[in-house]
Amino acid sequence: MDFNVEEDFAPAAATQERQIVPAGTHRMLIKAAEEGPNEYKTHETNPSGECLKLRLSTVEGDYRFVFDDLPKHLGWRAANLADALGIRAVGDRLTLTPDDCVGVIVTVEVTHYTSKAGKTSAVVKRYVPAHAGDVAKPVTRPKPPAAATADDIQF
Repeated sequence: MDFNVEEDFAPAAATQERQIVPAGTHRMLIKAAEEGPNEYKTHETNPSGECLKLRLSTVEGDYRFVFDDLPKHLGWRAANLADALGIRAVGDRLTLTPDDCVGVIVTVEVTHYTSKAGKTSAVVKRYVPAHAGDVAKPVTRPKPPAAATADDIQF
């Protein structure tokens, strides 16, 4: 796609920098989710660092996003998120997709982390398990259609 930019174009004023989410418990909306690699989350059982990547936004207040990458090899972190979403594992297998997460409001315990470079960020300490009726968007999985036979009569 080609764009024409006028010569007298003046860029908009710099946007005001948002503050980081304060440490503590917050209700947060999962704004975006995707699956992909993160080179900092590699492990011998997950050499490419495959993660479920979440972008969370506080429901109250105007703060920066909180990013949380859940590596495939840390099943306990996925189970913690699943509890907050109201999703239960089947046996020892838990499946979470981006579609299960986007648009859901969850309760999150946030803490702060200071990097070696001195930058402070808000990070997810844990997801608070949902109780009956706590999940803002019900998560349902479609049931596979029952196998029809020639003797079945459709009503």
